[in-house]
Amino acid sequence: MKISRLSELYFIACSRIHETIDELYEALHDESGVPISERETVTEAISELKTALYYELDLIKSATDEHASEQ
Repeated sequence: MKISRLSELYFIACSRIHETIDELYEALHDESGVPISERETVTEAISELKTALYYELDLIKSATDEHASEQ
């Protein structure tokens, strides 16, 4: 894998992480912009965030491993 492709994959993963964080912020507020205080709803939003983050972090790690194996 070329170094430029590695950088591209880093960008894709980090961009998705930013989007996921924005989605968390939105999920923590209702349609009127009032923060949600129900623990179950907040816990679910955080769980979804973790899953998405782990996926993107795994992409970064896998891309790094693939690049290193080709060196």
